[in-house]
Amino acid sequence: MNQPIITRTPLDRLRHTLMFELLLLTLLAPMMSLLLNRDILDVGMLSVVVSIKAMLINPFFNFLFDRYDVKRGRIPTERKLSGRLIHAAGLEVTLMATSLPLIIWWLDVTFMQALVVDLLSIFLVMAYTLVFNWGYDRLFPVIQPSTQLSTDTLAAKL
Repeated sequence: MNQPIITRTPLDRLRHTLMFELLLLTLLAPMMSLLLNRDILDVGMLSVVVSIKAMLINPFFNFLFDRYDVKRGRIPTERKLSGRLIHAAGLEVTLMATSLPLIIWWLDVTFMQALVVDLLSIFLVMAYTLVFNWGYDRLFPVIQPSTQLSTDTLAAKL
């Protein structure tokens, strides 16, 4: 008998999102201020707005990605590296599509300048996303129901 795969609760998803964004803001805003040679308050406020946007998109994206895994019989918190890379890339492409117009307007830059800023951010955030989600899954695993192993299943595993 197959047991259902348990995924994260809405409260757990909220904790994940808040932890993710707060740590990211702490790391990214000062770094981008230095790289762009812009005032920390200007870049910081843009980072906060982009972060709020991401906090609205992130839980929904993660929920859909978890559903995708479950439909294929995979436990979301036990993703392999390839699944984590696809997850991180998919989230960043989604966020980039919604961030470019905001960056162009806020920083008063061209599309190409905004694209360079966003691509730089994406590479930094993708690495951060990969490490953060791996660490979060280790610190806050979703316990799956124990399965009864039949003697045939146990023998096949040996």
